[in-house]
Amino acid sequence: MDDMADDAAKEVAAGQRLMAEGDYKGALSRFNKATRVDPQNPDGWFGKAEAAAALPQVATDEIIGAYSKARELQKDEGERAMIHSQLGAFALREGKLELAEQSYKKAAELDVENAPYYMSDLAIEYYMAVAKRMDEEGSNLELDAARKKSLAFFARALDLDPKDAARLLNL
Repeated sequence: MDDMADDAAKEVAAGQRLMAEGDYKGALSRFNKATRVDPQNPDGWFGKAEAAAALPQVATDEIIGAYSKARELQKDEGERAMIHSQLGAFALREGKLELAEQSYKKAAELDVENAPYYMSDLAIEYYMAVAKRMDEEGSNLELDAARKKSLAFFARALDLDPKDAARLLNL
């Protein structure tokens, strides 16, 4: 490991310690330093995204950009799948449903062994995100559309063809 990568790794480790202590602002500062020292360090970018996601003053697009950069730089498919799932969870919290769906599906594609977990998380969290954002004026059609989509995600989690899922639900 060269000096630049070593310095970045030290900053990432310090940022992770601060995250564990709940000091997200301090952690973000360390992850920012890591990405300045070594812009090719995926752990620095991922840490930056995770710390920033805990701070309301950081812009959503900046956080998505950090997750995207981490995902782009990460070579390990399992780690990349985890980044996709974290981006998906963040996107759901921010109401970016299409990005969330794409991210979770990519995580499932990269990590086939854990695909059922990614898809079931998406199913539940997608529905909850839509239901939470609906006010009393929200239509039943909108909620039904979210339910239908969530059921499709569950079917995929269970490796069920949609027709088989419909058949089973009509028992």
